[in-house]
Amino acid sequence: MTEQVIEPNNFELRAKDTQISYWTTSFIGEAQFTYNTDNLSRQFRGDEISTLETAIGKLVTVLIEPDADTGKEVRLTLLVPTINLPSSQNKPIQTEAILTTQRTPQRGDSSILEGQLQTYDTVYLTGTARRVDSLSTTQS
Repeated sequence: MTEQVIEPNNFELRAKDTQISYWTTSFIGEAQFTYNTDNLSRQFRGDEISTLETAIGKLVTVLIEPDADTGKEVRLTLLVPTINLPSSQNKPIQTEAILTTQRTPQRGDSSILEGQLQTYDTVYLTGTARRVDSLSTTQS
């Protein structure tokens, strides 16, 4: 008999100056992702969040800075490991996020970019993965 994997639907993660909250589904019926640093606060939901199942876990990506004026885009990709919660509603986790800075032509610049177009910064995160069942209210 195969045991069913009970996956978390909420991840609360942090690093020195970074906080990430990721809900695979929320009370409004779609994924939500919050990214906070000392300098920046962004919230994403639904189609603004891209997910890709891979052999090493789920890759969850959001566009942090879409700025054609500066000639760069910054994306954050969170590596979400597979977690089973059969006996507990939450577990501690360690994972990583990768900030990818993509060089793009600046607005009005038609020159061809040369050399490396992406650079990467890794953020090491710790936190909690948990399963939150939908809240139901009953009236008598």
